[in-house]
Amino acid sequence: MNIMKKRFNFLVGAVVGLLLVVTGRNVNAQAVSYYPWNSILSVATNPTKVVWGDFRVQTNSFTSSLNTETVLMVNVGYTRNTNIYVGGGMNFGFVAAALDNKPLLKGYSASVGMRSYPFEKMPKVSINFELSPYVNSDGQSGLIRSWFGLGYHFGGK
Repeated sequence: MNIMKKRFNFLVGAVVGLLLVVTGRNVNAQAVSYYPWNSILSVATNPTKVVWGDFRVQTNSFTSSLNTETVLMVNVGYTRNTNIYVGGGMNFGFVAAALDNKPLLKGYSASVGMRSYPFEKMPKVSINFELSPYVNSDGQSGLIRSWFGLGYHFGGK
């Protein structure tokens, strides 16, 4: 591995560490969401705070292509029952990097989304929708992802 790759991997690790520090000193799950059409399980810090973090894992993939994503979000708007947010993050292939000697960093994402709490009798349940442009780390290809799912906010709305 050449020196540039080592420096890049160090930079990626530093950014991931910074994301964890910025989102809270006592990082613990405040919300869990599932996006069934994308098979993504999301564990987030408190999504009602101004700045929050989200850790996403694919749930139906082979081990060698198991992707994880860390995202830093900022709430930019609130209504009575909805949080509107923007953010960005990085997608990693930890298992493929360890087992198949593939690059650790797979790509970058941006996010624009909302978490709505529409159920009066179940105020901790959210409906989540997000648009997330994604580009591979080599910059050669990308796509626009759309996510729709359900969440549960342990701390309440």
